[in-house]
Amino acid sequence: MAWTDLQLTQSVRRSFRAERAAELTMPAALVLWEGGVVGVIAAKIYQVEPFTLALISAAPMFANLSSFLWGRLSAGRSKVTAVCILQALIIACVVAVAIVPSGAWGAGVLVSSMIVSRILLAGVVTVRSVIWSLNFARYQRARATSQLQMINAVVTVAISSAIGPLLDLFPHSVAWIYWAGAVVGCLGLLFFAQVRVLGEARQRVRERRERRNPTPSMGFTQILRSDPWFRWYQLNMFGAGFGNMLIEAPLIFIITRQMQASYTVSIVLIMVIPFAVSLLSMPIWANYLDRVHVAQFRSRQSVLWIIGQLLTMLGALLESLVWLVIARTIMGIARGGGSLAWQLGHNDFARQDQLGAYMGLHVTLTGVRGAIAPFLGILLYAGWQSGGFLPGTWQGIGAWVFGAAALISGLAGWGFYALYRAMKREGRIAVNT
Repeated sequence: MAWTDLQLTQSVRRSFRAERAAELTMPAALVLWEGGVVGVIAAKIYQVEPFTLALISAAPMFANLSSFLWGRLSAGRSKVTAVCILQALIIACVVAVAIVPSGAWGAGVLVSSMIVSRILLAGVVTVRSVIWSLNFARYQRARATSQLQMINAVVTVAISSAIGPLLDLFPHSVAWIYWAGAVVGCLGLLFFAQVRVLGEARQRVRERRERRNPTPSMGFTQILRSDPWFRWYQLNMFGAGFGNMLIEAPLIFIITRQMQASYTVSIVLIMVIPFAVSLLSMPIWANYLDRVHVAQFRSRQSVLWIIGQLLTMLGALLESLVWLVIARTIMGIARGGGSLAWQLGHNDFARQDQLGAYMGLHVTLTGVRGAIAPFLGILLYAGWQSGGFLPGTWQGIGAWVFGAAALISGLAGWGFYALYRAMKREGRIAVNT
């Protein structure tokens, strides 16, 4: 589907062009903070401990704890300016890694810069969701967003695919890779500065009014207390997200350390395959999400999470690259729909004046589970030895952690289906079909 099929207004069309140009360039910097890239570099160059791999896997998620704050800080202010400032700070973190030589300080700078960048990126995600909600109508929002994400995914796949072979050939080229990402990322920053937001003046007035005279629905607990449907949705989202976050750190450890895969194979399995497949599946998911409520969407998409996690367990038990490729392919299909629903699902519950607050709550709860699941996942996989924070010694459950994740995802999928049925009975489903 071409972008002209969306029948956008002239002003929104110009902004859409600017966003597309930004998505062609800004990912050069952002891909360097993906858990798959940083995790492989940390595991193979710095030989970090499993707990550090869990921290790297958790960073993109627990950084979202800041999103509710970003929603409040951006309220009543220019959304494009806010995104540009955050992106500039992310590029500064990329430069920090580039200028610090690898060595004793290298791992610390890499991991700490990633954490800071992911906190900043959580702000970008929160603010951009408001931009998309204002610029695109409900019936076209998923398709428009998917096109931007498809561009992002293509660039991300292309760059991450090149990083592995580069590091295999030139193991000491990390600094040059990060310098290149910073330079190209600056171009993305310039492109995004040209974006304009439809009706932003009215939105900023509404946000200032809410900030001066906040309604009960704007608070964290108030939203959950006053909106039982969104509370039910978030409960199931917690389970679905928890199951997926549980497995990433063990997977990185298995591939990079236990199976001793090369940079290329490690990054392809951990990152490239899921991104590439999500890119291919996204247009189908987008058309479907535009036609159904997100609860129904999530109930069906959860089936793929379960299958992917079970096949990942099989691949880990057999130490089979073939089964891991199949599993990551299925996970990529699920991710294509999951990324759209994650960014847009709150729109099926929130009022227009509460979009930022609902997204802030949604992303913050993602951070809560992200602060727990990766660490629990690595503990379940590897166990612990005596003399540490936990008493006694435990060998862990190994690859069966992926089976535990599948069980959690199954319970979440059943919960989404029950939510959809209940909302349908109450006449709460109102989406174009």
